[in-house]
Amino acid sequence: MRSGLADRAASIVRGTLSRRSLLARAAVAASALSIAPIRYLTRPVSATVLIGCSGCPSNSFCCDGWTAFCCQLTDGTNDGCPDYAYVGGWWKCTYSGSSLCNPTNVRYYLDCNRLPSQSCPNGCHCAGQKCNHRSTCCNVFRYGQCNTQISGTTQIACRLVTCVSPCTIDCLNCNCTSAVEQVTCTHNNSCLDA
Repeated sequence: MRSGLADRAASIVRGTLSRRSLLARAAVAASALSIAPIRYLTRPVSATVLIGCSGCPSNSFCCDGWTAFCCQLTDGTNDGCPDYAYVGGWWKCTYSGSSLCNPTNVRYYLDCNRLPSQSCPNGCHCAGQKCNHRSTCCNVFRYGQCNTQISGTTQIACRLVTCVSPCTIDCLNCNCTSAVEQVTCTHNNSCLDA
């Protein structure tokens, strides 16, 4: 029985991860362990994020595991993904008080994922090379409600913010399947106010 389970587990790993991919992941994890062993083992931060924020204090925005706003990568505008990225998914949060998206107090965040045929300029790093900016091209994740014709999951280049549901904006090509992440309502940047 045990050898059967081990054989099945091994075949799953063999089927989904190439040797090169497995070695690359092990190298990234080893690098994270050497840069910030306590933080890597005790906090829910990916190894890639820790490598991308090396040289920054552990409490800096760059090391917090979230992705930079697109307006920090561009000329300060919040009106689209960089040319090497596309809207891959979205989530929302609700809050109280007077701030961006008042009076509805609902924000919608859109992830701009790297296009599979493109690469991220400078790889995983702090946006603008500043520790007080969140990271870019470090987190590999996709909610998946937008542009479903593009397959795969790639790094998130940056995030956009809108005050209306992305599924009501035709050019975004998103469905209305909702995801919620309340903690992101505290994420702000002065470039969003413009």
